Amino acid sequence: MGSTKTNQRNLVIILTLIQTFMLIIAGVWFKYDESLDETKENETDHRSEYYYTYYSDVAVMIIIGFGFLMTFLKYYGKSAAGLTFLLTTFCVQWVMIINAFFFQAYEEKWERYPVSVETLIEGMFGAGAVMITFGAVLGKTTPLQLILIAFFEIIFYGLNIYLCIHNFKAIDVGGSLIIHTFGAYFGIGLTSILTSEQETKNSSHETSDKWSDLFSLFGTIFLWLFWPSFNGALAPPGNRFRVIINTVISLCGSAVFSFLLSAIFNNGKFNVVDIQNATLAGGVAVGASADLFVTPVGAMGIGALAGTISTFGFNKITPFLKSRFNIQDTCGVNNLHGLPGLLGGLFGIINAAIAENDHTLYNGAYNQIFPEGKNQVKSQVGAFFTTFALSLLSGILTGVILKFFTRNANKPFSDKEFWVQEEESTELPTFSKFETDQDQIELSERKSQIKLSSQSSNENLNSEKSDDNNSLDNPNLISSGNSD
Repeated sequence: MGSTKTNQRNLVIILTLIQTFMLIIAGVWFKYDESLDETKENETDHRSEYYYTYYSDVAVMIIIGFGFLMTFLKYYGKSAAGLTFLLTTFCVQWVMIINAFFFQAYEEKWERYPVSVETLIEGMFGAGAVMITFGAVLGKTTPLQLILIAFFEIIFYGLNIYLCIHNFKAIDVGGSLIIHTFGAYFGIGLTSILTSEQETKNSSHETSDKWSDLFSLFGTIFLWLFWPSFNGALAPPGNRFRVIINTVISLCGSAVFSFLLSAIFNNGKFNVVDIQNATLAGGVAVGASADLFVTPVGAMGIGALAGTISTFGFNKITPFLKSRFNIQDTCGVNNLHGLPGLLGGLFGIINAAIAENDHTLYNGAYNQIFPEGKNQVKSQVGAFFTTFALSLLSGILTGVILKFFTRNANKPFSDKEFWVQEEESTELPTFSKFETDQDQIELSERKSQIKLSSQSSNENLNSEKSDDNNSLDNPNLISSGNSD
């Protein structure tokens, strides 16, 4: 198995080598986008500020949204948030290189690659796919394995974009297929190989508490709020208003139906796991057609269906996969990203077919939105099956490589193996301790109130008895009362 020290030493060596390689490539190959220079100051500032707004929203989604969403594990909070940060910064650089390679391979034109703010957004998109995969193996892998997973996954991620977007010319503005579906089924393939039967059994550390669930719900809210920016970051400017409207309405639909189905599956109560995840499914499902003419009611329907499928998945499909096929999907990425992503791909096909029969929906912009014209449906179908097959097979292949050359975490679902732990004497009071102290104070106050109330009742009772005795001892009072 190897020691933790050996594993971390290998991490330092491999990460140093890869980062040095990326440093050299950046120096030799990258340059600033020449269309953004000081000779076009107003245009440059406007374009950069415009896209930076979207970049910052997407960055918040990936680092804070996904990072906190995965803190639901009680003993894995540092790793969930911290390793999300590490993987994101690694992936942004690696995606820039891989995307540049496949783009220039497609163009058959090799020259220094221009870097713009849009390039950084694309880097964050690739990091998002890796974060989804991270969710499938959350708590079971080492930092070294995660870096290698990101390294291999981004290569296949870039290949999938090359095939689906450049070759097939499929449309997927919000990444239902190329980001969510790819990341989810790469993760499913990966965890099916890396997770042993023993590790799929209930671990004492694979648990949550009220505070870890609350922090995770905090991540959910961030993701929900910023999802329209994620879907619209690289959308054509003329279509962006549809992206925002469709995404918000779809998210609302999935949120309402997630609460509704959660109550049905849990005897009238809400399950926080459903609410943390399925409420976001509408943003995933509408992504492939977010810039298309799906209509508000269509967007609402997509969200409602996605929320329903996702909630059903968390309550029925995840337990089935674990018990029947030994697939342990820690975060349930199949339910939040996989199935809704495939649903989004299907709606992309449907909307392409509708547009093919009625070009007037897009006011003369049909050929701009659908680059393959009458063949767009075939392009969407090709992207659908290519993404699913390539992601699953490449995930399995990566799992085989890692299983042969690396080891899983000795202490799954725990920070202790790879993070410095605070000394007990220097620990700050935790929320749980604060809550316990507050409970004790409230209990003491209630006991005091009960005691005072009891004493008051006894005093009143004694007073009444004293009055009765006085009445018996004084015959004049009795006589007076009878005469009345």
